[in-house]
Amino acid sequence: MGSVINHFFINISIIFLLMSLTLYVMRSVLPIQPTSPLFVRFWFGVSNGMTAILLAINSFELGEARIDLRLIPIALAAAYAGPFGVLVTLAMIFIGRMTLDGMSAPFIDSIILFVVLFLFSLMLARLTIHRRRLYAAYIAIGSLLVLIRVTGSIDSHIFVKVFIPYFIMLSLGAWLCYCGAKKLETHLWMFLLHTHRATVDELTGLANRYRTLEHMNEFETSGQPWSLLVIDVDHFKQLNDTYGHRAGDDALRHIGQTLQHHCPSDGFVGRYGGEEFILVMEGTVDLKSVAENLVQKVRSTPFLFGETEIPMTVSIGAAMTSHEPSMVVFERADGALYQAKRNGRNQAYLA
Repeated sequence: MGSVINHFFINISIIFLLMSLTLYVMRSVLPIQPTSPLFVRFWFGVSNGMTAILLAINSFELGEARIDLRLIPIALAAAYAGPFGVLVTLAMIFIGRMTLDGMSAPFIDSIILFVVLFLFSLMLARLTIHRRRLYAAYIAIGSLLVLIRVTGSIDSHIFVKVFIPYFIMLSLGAWLCYCGAKKLETHLWMFLLHTHRATVDELTGLANRYRTLEHMNEFETSGQPWSLLVIDVDHFKQLNDTYGHRAGDDALRHIGQTLQHHCPSDGFVGRYGGEEFILVMEGTVDLKSVAENLVQKVRSTPFLFGETEIPMTVSIGAAMTSHEPSMVVFERADGALYQAKRNGRNQAYLA
């Protein structure tokens, strides 16, 4: 029995390790669910199939049968990725089992078990069931199928010695793996959410001040030439006072989208604060032409608030550098911005 329990703990460790790696690698597409894009469900199924193959390699052999915890990755694939995830996982197990055993009798029995599990997943997919209960249902039906398969083929002594510990470890392992997957998924989701909030401006969807300054510092340390545009919305306070703060918020979103749309391909646009934006570009460019083009695009792109078209313009201060500190470049561009305002706004000024 000690050897059996040892193999089962190895199985659980394999599941935890690969499950953690899978969720971490796929953290940008969380949550994984039956309605996720096809490629997400496919790779989740592949990962669980690989897990099942490793479990088979580290299985406990009893006569012609291999005893392991493959039901857990199958149930995880079903609960998270639905019938398609189950299909991919079972296909991976099919390939692995054929490589390990060839077309043996236990192999044929396993295929029958897999077909029943897949048909069961199709049936459950039609029902609205909480993922936890869905997962438990897969573990239960899988355990029942294993029990039916071994009943009558082994004596009571082996059943007590091997299969009772198997069902106990399967139940415990299934609970631990599901709780671990759920906790890890929640942790990664919250990490991405906090990272997003720390680097993205919620109003415009552009990079916020912190991320923009970080990008400037990256250009500074690269040692390559780069350019900076400081962009200010003209008469923004007057727009707020006339049409209200909701119109002001919509106007900032409009300006941000316009700048993003007409930004050079190697440029980076962020919101510095208030009605001020920053555009950073790598390399040597015709900076004055880029700045004047942005002024013209903002001026010619209509901003509609309800049925009212509100004219919008920006003033831009521009500066280019190669070896100066980023804040020195910012101060020169900011000085150029105020010169553009003194000159009448709705224009660009190159420092």
